[in-house]
Amino acid sequence: MYPLSSKLWQILAGFATALSLILLAGMFVFPPCSGLIETAAGGSVPMKCHWTFRAEIPIAVLLILAAAGQFFLKEPKLRRLSSLLIIALGAAGIAITTDAVIGICMKAEMACHTTALFCRIVYGLLILAAGIQLLNADNGRRHKREF
Repeated sequence: MYPLSSKLWQILAGFATALSLILLAGMFVFPPCSGLIETAAGGSVPMKCHWTFRAEIPIAVLLILAAAGQFFLKEPKLRRLSSLLIIALGAAGIAITTDAVIGICMKAEMACHTTALFCRIVYGLLILAAGIQLLNADNGRRHKREF
């Protein structure tokens, strides 16, 4: 396997930064459901998809910071660490949209399903880009193996 050139690393860092910005903006372009659930006491609370996408916002901000920070990383260990961070944040973002963590509405026609699909696709692309970076983080340098 050939390591990524520095130029390709920068391209993938730009791709990840752009995807992270699109992710954050997309949550406002495709807002989740605005409906409320009535409680037994007669009050009302937002549906769980409201809380899901509230939790997605800090993840998107952290992804923007991690992806934009990749432009300044030269050390292979730091590059690998930043790639792992993006993969972990992407996996957390996907997990939040599932019922294992918070989830979204049960009704398939609700707007939150569109938003969740959009987020899952963007997170998947981020994980893919960071995975490529992780496998090739040494910036063209070949290291001698020490036994």
